[in-house]
Amino acid sequence: METVAFYSYKGGVGRSLLLANAARFLATLGKGVVALDLDFEAPGLHYKLGGAQSSDLTSRVGGAVPYLIATAEGSTSPPPLEAHTISLPVPAGGDGWLRLMPAGPAPHQKYWAAFKELGERLRLGDPSGQGLMAVLDLQARIADELKPDYLLIDARTGVTELGGLATTILADTVVCMFVANQESLDGTLTVVEALKAAPRLANQKPIRVVPVLARTTAKPPDDERFATGVRRLLEMGQGKKGEGKSEPTLFALPHDEVLGAPERVVGGERKASAFSPLYAAYLELFQKLFPSRSEPARQVLERLKAVADVRRELTSARLEFGELFSPWSASAIQEGVLCKAAPHRGKESRYADLVCSSETGQPLMVVEYVADATEDQALEFWGKSTNVRCVLLLASDQRGYVKRQIFTRGIDARELHSSDRQWDLPRPREFELLRDVGDRSVESMLDAVRHGHVEAVAWLVNEWRDSSLPVAEMRPFHRGGPWRPERAQRILDGLAATEDLRCAEEILRRAAPGGYYPWRGERHFREDWLFGEELERRMADDLFAPLFWRLPVEAVLKSMEPRHFPGEVPSLAGYRLLAHELMGLPYDPNRSAAEEARLLAARLPASDEHRDDAEDERALMWLHRSREEQVERVRLSDEAPPALIWEEVFRKEPFWRGTLDEAREKVGEQAKKLLESNVSLRSRLRARAERRELAAQGLLGTYEGSGRIELYLPVITAAAEVLSLSPRYLKSVVFIHLSTWALAHEARDLDGQRGYGFAPSPRTGPFDRESPAHVTLVQAFADRLIRRLNDANLQATFEQLSKHQPGPYSRWGAMRKLPLEKLRMLLLTARASAPALGLPSANDVQ
Repeated sequence: METVAFYSYKGGVGRSLLLANAARFLATLGKGVVALDLDFEAPGLHYKLGGAQSSDLTSRVGGAVPYLIATAEGSTSPPPLEAHTISLPVPAGGDGWLRLMPAGPAPHQKYWAAFKELGERLRLGDPSGQGLMAVLDLQARIADELKPDYLLIDARTGVTELGGLATTILADTVVCMFVANQESLDGTLTVVEALKAAPRLANQKPIRVVPVLARTTAKPPDDERFATGVRRLLEMGQGKKGEGKSEPTLFALPHDEVLGAPERVVGGERKASAFSPLYAAYLELFQKLFPSRSEPARQVLERLKAVADVRRELTSARLEFGELFSPWSASAIQEGVLCKAAPHRGKESRYADLVCSSETGQPLMVVEYVADATEDQALEFWGKSTNVRCVLLLASDQRGYVKRQIFTRGIDARELHSSDRQWDLPRPREFELLRDVGDRSVESMLDAVRHGHVEAVAWLVNEWRDSSLPVAEMRPFHRGGPWRPERAQRILDGLAATEDLRCAEEILRRAAPGGYYPWRGERHFREDWLFGEELERRMADDLFAPLFWRLPVEAVLKSMEPRHFPGEVPSLAGYRLLAHELMGLPYDPNRSAAEEARLLAARLPASDEHRDDAEDERALMWLHRSREEQVERVRLSDEAPPALIWEEVFRKEPFWRGTLDEAREKVGEQAKKLLESNVSLRSRLRARAERRELAAQGLLGTYEGSGRIELYLPVITAAAEVLSLSPRYLKSVVFIHLSTWALAHEARDLDGQRGYGFAPSPRTGPFDRESPAHVTLVQAFADRLIRRLNDANLQATFEQLSKHQPGPYSRWGAMRKLPLEKLRMLLLTARASAPALGLPSANDVQ
């Protein structure tokens, strides 16, 4: 039996707490342990080891004080140890045992009476040695009858007879604890010097002293006297540094509010919540204090640290996608669970360090720290005996490096398979997003988007960004994957195919240049600082602009609304792609609004000396108005289009004359019924399609002189059914046509002039029509944009619709071979005047 005494010159250093943790730790490792409380003046070990039941436990037994009184009376038959010790439970999984001999039934009054009587009877300082023999007899009986592997003694503080007896005669090892002040250090030095000089019994080895600095909150005092005292203490405890010896080290136990303040005993626990800096320091001390148990202590420390790191990672928000993939809540994670196999899969069970469950309590992921060569057994159990979808196996190699292996399976799969994920642990929402959380590929995330999971959008936008930075000078600073344009194109095409409007809106918001990026990590902020303008330009031109035209129109309009603050600037990258890159026209309505405000201010007389301030205020007002117009420039309407209004009027009165507003008032109810009757509306549109009269302007939508575009949803939907097209893509084609017309009219050329030749018809009469030449040019640029987008669905819809439209709408095919510069020259000419332009016919274009 090895006896270890825990001593401190001053109280309040955590001596009893350290002993309690050591006792439970050794018992968990399969050792028999007896904890003996000899701190009679301030007994408290039963509180540490007995917990809430400490008073009940001590009231049922005697203790060291009653036992020593009984033996001091000279009884020939000493009292049984069972009557003075308490058997305490060992943490789950422990194979040892733990018994406590408390000081007595403290803090009851009868204890203090017994303690006074003991002082009178034993007289430990008496040369007769009566007290010494009583305590030695107790130690011998514990060794002979209980046969523990370890006897741990909580010795009295200060310099006392009983404290000296416990440390000099009973103990093989003494743990001397002190705090970081000179008084505590000097007192401890005095005690250790006395220990080293004290005589030992003939059969005892020299006493081993282990100094421990307790409750540290910072570095020890930085003065020579304190440092000299610490070196002296270490030399007495471990010996001077010599050949073959390492530099003596001082063990320090940090102050820990989690364990230290409430004096929580966690020794032997395998749960991640038990891990703290104080417990880690305990385990490092145990490796020195109990050399035969050093390897298990090291393994326990590695296990606890690895599991605690995983638990902290699971419950902490990541900087990237933090708002999207929320961490696991503490209530969703169970620790130290003995999991049993499903009833139809056997009677096996296995210990899981962590079990992460859904809101309904369904286990989704388990974390297990496995010993060497047991990974296959663990994987077989979790794969065949349970339905968990993710298993994280942790194991430490010989160098202490923790290896992670993640195994996952799909919702309906039976077998677990290895995943490439190691440090990126699945979050709760991913189990809903992905069929297999181990597969966070582009295709898997796109599938999640197709099923309406907006959380996958940010990940895909981030992956597009990492895959599409071809600028050579960026690569040294870019820690993402290599430039992969084909992967970026797959992401772009997949996002563009999104049908879910909520996801489509989120895509545009995430892809918008200069947008709000709570999901972007430190690396992206560094890239923004170094290459901000270039990155913003690439996102605008290569991601946002194509998506602006390819995603559903409803999502496009929703994304243009301010979200974070009033007056938020909507991105104009989509319009600029068409106006600048294809049509060769600068388009910046905000700048135009500011210029118009300055011109207006110049015409007005100066009202006061603060005219400059008035100009600035007026410019801001016009700029705000311009932004509002950009948000409201496109409207989805359920009204009847002008073409159907005039058709309905002439059905009733072939020679009726009046304005469009008067016509709406005259046949408004009939037109409304026509739109509500899907059969009648399709019949009308089918007849128009056969006559090639499905004009975009006036029937499917309109562009007005005020700058507003309207799309007539009932007509577009019915026309899509007639032509066997998707309403989504037909809306986009009409939107592209009308936006092209609007830009040809509103955008300015290099001289700052607008396109007066493209001023829309006022639609005041039934025979108002756009110039066929202008329609042809608009269709030609719409074709160029759709080809630039490389969207097969848009292209097929555009071609199919043009077959049923008036002649000017279908001449884009004859103009495909014209160089873009030639097409731009024709556009500039058309913007200048309305007469015939001499555009080439289908036969003239080679």
